Amino acid sequence: MYRKIKYILIIFFTFLMTYSCDEKLIILPEKVKISADFVSFATPSGSHYSGGTASHTIQIKNTGNARWKFWIGCSVRDKSGAWYDIPVDTVTLNPLETSKQIGMSWIVPSDKIIVSGSYLSRAAIWISDPSQPGAVQLSMEEISEAFEAFNFIDDFNNLDNTRWVVSHKLSPGFGRFNRANVFVEAGVLNIKFPKLTKDGGEIKTVAPAKYKYGSYRASVKTPMQLPGTYTTIFLYESANLDEIDIEIWNDGSGKVDFNTWVKGVQKFSSQVVLPFNPGEQFHEYRIDYYPDEVSFWVDNVKLKSTVDISQIPTTITNIYLSGWWPKWMTGEAASTDNFALYEWVKY
Repeated sequence: MYRKIKYILIIFFTFLMTYSCDEKLIILPEKVKISADFVSFATPSGSHYSGGTASHTIQIKNTGNARWKFWIGCSVRDKSGAWYDIPVDTVTLNPLETSKQIGMSWIVPSDKIIVSGSYLSRAAIWISDPSQPGAVQLSMEEISEAFEAFNFIDDFNNLDNTRWVVSHKLSPGFGRFNRANVFVEAGVLNIKFPKLTKDGGEIKTVAPAKYKYGSYRASVKTPMQLPGTYTTIFLYESANLDEIDIEIWNDGSGKVDFNTWVKGVQKFSSQVVLPFNPGEQFHEYRIDYYPDEVSFWVDNVKLKSTVDISQIPTTITNIYLSGWWPKWMTGEAASTDNFALYEWVKY
């Protein structure tokens, strides 16, 4: 009699274990193993822009001995530490069964400015709904620098006056920033150094300042030989005098200055000599600005950085592109026009 009752109880609990996972009631009899692991976790690659889709695919295997409904979570994190959760998905698997590929996509926000640059992707398998207290995580995989996300790329098919304003004023060095020296031609932004003058040009993002942490990049070609001038990409906010600079010498030497300023005081300064003339062809120049590090890159190579937080600005900023004549450099006005060229800028 007792043996018969024991046999009936085993059948009863096995029945509950098999089907209750699809309901809210979960009963774990003895010797039942609930486990799962990743078969594959593929993250998006390349660059993704505002409103675009960064798609992940996940495949898991039920490594336990009971049929179970597993919860799959996926999240991405920017380099300032902010997380974005993709809505969870579920899959029910028999013991040792492998799932189909599960797609999980993050839509790059278009209703706000994100921290641009590289993103980390993380996937997790849960025994129950991870939004509920007490949920147990069974497995997790994480891929750093899985993909890149940006708010915009400006290819300069035109000069977008919703993004840029052209300066028309005295420069901080010799001469003036003249509106006539800034124009777009054949998909390239031109900043002209007019012959027989020490004038230049500048554009900046429209007020109010709204950019902060992220990766700022530009494809730039300087004049071949115009000693006494800079071609720049820099971040600046006039109210707080915070600034991060890339300043390329236009004398063919390959010199580039990297600087940070906090409240008008220079905090970091370094110069490198590139192994090429920046006027021969386009190269990518990049500022990565994050709460714990500012780094300077050329052609995807990190050249200088600072992790000293006293050297890192903390305010929102504008993006500037300019060509000008600093007073601390020596050089004569040229007999022909020269140009700083920008193929694209992205943030």
